[in-house]
Amino acid sequence: MKKIFAMLLAVVMMFSLVACGGKTAEPTTAPTDATVKVEGTMEELLNKVVEINPVEFMGGTMPIDLTDTSEDGLWNIKYNTGLDSAEGLTDIAVYEPMMGSIPFSLVMVRVADEANAETVAEAMKAGIDTRKWICVEADDLQVVGYGDVVMLIMVGSDTGMTAQSYVDAFAQVMGSTDFVK
Repeated sequence: MKKIFAMLLAVVMMFSLVACGGKTAEPTTAPTDATVKVEGTMEELLNKVVEINPVEFMGGTMPIDLTDTSEDGLWNIKYNTGLDSAEGLTDIAVYEPMMGSIPFSLVMVRVADEANAETVAEAMKAGIDTRKWICVEADDLQVVGYGDVVMLIMVGSDTGMTAQSYVDAFAQVMGSTDFVK
């Protein structure tokens, strides 16, 4: 009887070990909605920012053609965004003075992958030429991003405008101040 009991106990222990050993802790990831896709084109969002914080000059919004890979097209992307190419972007628009030498440039880009927003923002800040107008210079520069949108604003301090006022307007349009900087 002891042998049968010992054998039965051994079998039960073996099955319990196999059952316990077969289970692996599965990662429990709650579904998150961390990806923020901002609604609207870059042109529409730029116009909203300028509507909230108007400029004192005649200006206009211009979309940038991402499909133009000619020398002029690539120059246009570099001139306006500071980026060497439009790789990883899906939309670009620029708001600048229509004429004159006013150091002001408001640029928005949409990144294809929100995870790259910070990298794109850093590249824009490092690559933009604050003297692109040749005879004037922007000395107030900020680059911020929210979700899949990155905004670059640069102005000359002698214009009476500040980059921060446009960042504040961007926050209103985005409905958040949780920016990538």
